[in-house]
Amino acid sequence: MYQSAHVFIAGIRVFEHLHGRPPALKDLSDTLKMSEEELSLLSRKLVDENIATMIVSGAECRYGIGDHARIESLPREGEAPRMAEEISQFQDRRQSRLKELEKSLSEGGEKKKVFGDLEKALKDPSSIQKKKNPLD
Repeated sequence: MYQSAHVFIAGIRVFEHLHGRPPALKDLSDTLKMSEEELSLLSRKLVDENIATMIVSGAECRYGIGDHARIESLPREGEAPRMAEEISQFQDRRQSRLKELEKSLSEGGEKKKVFGDLEKALKDPSSIQKKKNPLD
């Protein structure tokens, strides 16, 4: 958040210097080579913190610089460690689910039957009986 805020504010300054007017999200997106969605999320956070200002006129929304010194109060650690932790937890849950499925299939002896049926279907697709549609 800290570095992104600095980049956002710097983008506003550069655009205002080059064009003489406050930038819209599309202008910042072109200047900073970042997606508008990412900038929109960041801009809302910065406006809430009074770091950036939103200038609304008609159907257009442009951004200015508010109290840029408040950037220093933002957290400097990234969200990546939390995201990596969540991904590893998801992978662990998925692996345990797969092990449970494998265990349940092997206990009932259905594993060989299921794979046998799949193998037959792959060799001869015409042997598969289609289920009747209940809406017919």
